[in-house]
Amino acid sequence: MASIPPSPAAFSAAEQRKLFALLPTGVVAITGRTEDDKPTGFVVGTFQSLSLDPALVTFCVDKSSSTWPVLRASAKFTANILSVGQEGICKALGRKGEDKFQGLTYDDSAIGTPRLPDAAAWLDCRVLSEVVAGDHFVIIATIAAMDVGRGNSLVFCEGKLGSYQAPQAAEPAAAPSQPEMVARIEKAWISAWGDGNTAAFEAIVAPGYVRHSKDGHKVNLPELIGQIETSHAAFGEFNVEVLHAVAQDDMIALHWRTTARHTGAFMDVPATGREVVVHGASFLRHQGGRIVEEWVAWDPREMLSAMKIWHLGA
Repeated sequence: MASIPPSPAAFSAAEQRKLFALLPTGVVAITGRTEDDKPTGFVVGTFQSLSLDPALVTFCVDKSSSTWPVLRASAKFTANILSVGQEGICKALGRKGEDKFQGLTYDDSAIGTPRLPDAAAWLDCRVLSEVVAGDHFVIIATIAAMDVGRGNSLVFCEGKLGSYQAPQAAEPAAAPSQPEMVARIEKAWISAWGDGNTAAFEAIVAPGYVRHSKDGHKVNLPELIGQIETSHAAFGEFNVEVLHAVAQDDMIALHWRTTARHTGAFMDVPATGREVVVHGASFLRHQGGRIVEEWVAWDPREMLSAMKIWHLGA
């Protein structure tokens, strides 16, 4: 056995114990047989996987343990990973004396060590080596066999036994219903074009959004935002109304009307101060609650006519 020389510490053993009580540990019953073939064991919170190739495990036991010297002689044990509801086994194996298995049931493993029923798992092990480390023995063992039981494993933390519950995966958000989607798109569309709130529209479009005009020109989101900003710079008293909305499958159609006052240069036309009215339609395709494409149709001659620049029918 190798020993590690002690080193001075700037904290007390009680302080160290209190700090590490904050770290949850597993609760594992180490069980084996005495020289006269009686079952015995003790509980540790230090049982860990040490190596996958070769398959090794490790645990630590206080030098004051009276049970480990008995099990050491046989050089084999079963690590019973206790499950919730087996708190009584902790109490039984924590007793002083020889007959710790009084009232406990067990099955024999393939290597002849006791397996406690209803544990979360069992690992039948053979001792490979032992190291003295401070006030503990560190045991390293090979895995001869292992099996998974049932139930959640028992956990020890801050002086209490308990259980660990894995956080439930969040359920994916349900896709909005068709009426909800129509309302969301209508609100965002009006907010963007009517109020100049482009952030409202950005929040509802998908990456790669594209807008198609009736002449086949494609506009991406940054260009569209530029068009909205240009329109609001040239027109005041903006008012956008959705006259009618129709939804079918993944498409929503908006029939809209915009009224505004021409207060700045637009399409090389100086401000006229006249009120303009424009009617049009937008056809929007949505997916996963976001707009992916939009087709727009409107006649600029209607706006130019109101500005007394180009009369309809001319």
